[in-house]
Parts: sequence; C-alpha cells; structure tokens
Amino acid sequence: MSKIFDNPAVGEQSPRKDGFWQKHQQEEVVEAAIGLYGSEAATAAAYCAVEAWTERRDSDYGFWFEVFLRLRDRLI
Repeated sequence: MSKIFDNPAVGEQSPRKDGFWQKHQQEEVVEAAIGLYGSEAATAAAYCAVEAWTERRDSDYGFWFEVFLRLRDRLI
C-alpha cells in the first residue's frame, strides 16, 4: 500500500495532522485495502507499518498498525 500513498523522505516525521492522515480515517483505509488487496489486505497494512517503523515515522506507524489490527480482525 505504501506505493499508493506518498511517503516522506527517510527519517522525516509526518504526523497525522499534517498530511494524509488528516484527510483519511482508518476505516476508509481498511475498506480501500480490502478492495485493492482482498485477503492479503492485512499483510499489506503490516508492510506499511513496518516501513513506517523502520523509517521512524511514529505517527504513521501507529496509524498503519491500527489499520492492520482492524484488517486482521475483520478477515479472520
């Protein structure tokens, strides 16, 4: 999913209030992920969370981890 959304440079913070997260809620992203990735949506969100974590984008990580949890619970 990270290829769909613009990511900041490595190490750059992108708090929810300043970017993508201001315009989209988790449930919207959950629905979009299911539409794009089907049964692999939780895996795609997990990759986004890991990418954000390794790039030290804490707000992004929290957002994607919550999306992952919702997808995991929904698709089980």
